[in-house]
Amino acid sequence: MRALVFLLILANLLFFAYAQGYLGASVSPDALRLAQQIHPERLRILPAGASDAGEPGAVPAPATPAPPDIASPAPSPAPSSPSQPSAPPPSTPAPARAGGATAQVCLLLAGLSDAEAQRLASLAEQAGLTPSRRSEGGWWVFIPPQPDKKGAEKKAGELQRLGVAEFFIVSDGPQKYAISLGVFSREEAAHKYLEQLRGKGVRSARVGPRQVEGARQQLEVRGAAAELSDFRKALPAESAPRDCP
Repeated sequence: MRALVFLLILANLLFFAYAQGYLGASVSPDALRLAQQIHPERLRILPAGASDAGEPGAVPAPATPAPPDIASPAPSPAPSSPSQPSAPPPSTPAPARAGGATAQVCLLLAGLSDAEAQRLASLAEQAGLTPSRRSEGGWWVFIPPQPDKKGAEKKAGELQRLGVAEFFIVSDGPQKYAISLGVFSREEAAHKYLEQLRGKGVRSARVGPRQVEGARQQLEVRGAAAELSDFRKALPAESAPRDCP
């Protein structure tokens, strides 16, 4: 029992001596951390609430990263009130045409010979007009006269083999032994039928006015008023042009 009390007293004395530094300087944990600083002399203790901006050696606090920019949606337009309908955008006027549709006029020349009608039709075409001839005797699609009746009959046989059924051989007059394929009142209709015959393989047929004694031709010329006026001025005085009926 005495030994235990003695040990307790001895332990207290040793602890007292250690605390008072009699057994050597005690090493403080804070002193060890201070010794590990790179520049401990630059550390300064600031009062609470003081700003460290501009203080030498002050370590700035890390900046809080700003949130990423988020594009806010564009505000939707307010719906228009039913009682006040929105006005439509002003319409852009369509550009005016450089030239409107030109009115077509017609000029008629009557009592012409075949040569006169051909010459005036050529002049009209050169002026940009559209001529149309009409013969008092009509127009026909024909194969020119053959040397004799035998030659005409041979041509007629060729037409039959090509599928042409309507024709006749002229037996007298200036076109004797010619083969008539059709008679028409207007030149355009005759040319249209000629194209049909060529589609069947008829190559020797042609269009011409019928040779009727005393027959004359008429010429219709169509086109713009200004061009037709210039064409009228170029006509001979005896042509007696007039407007188409």
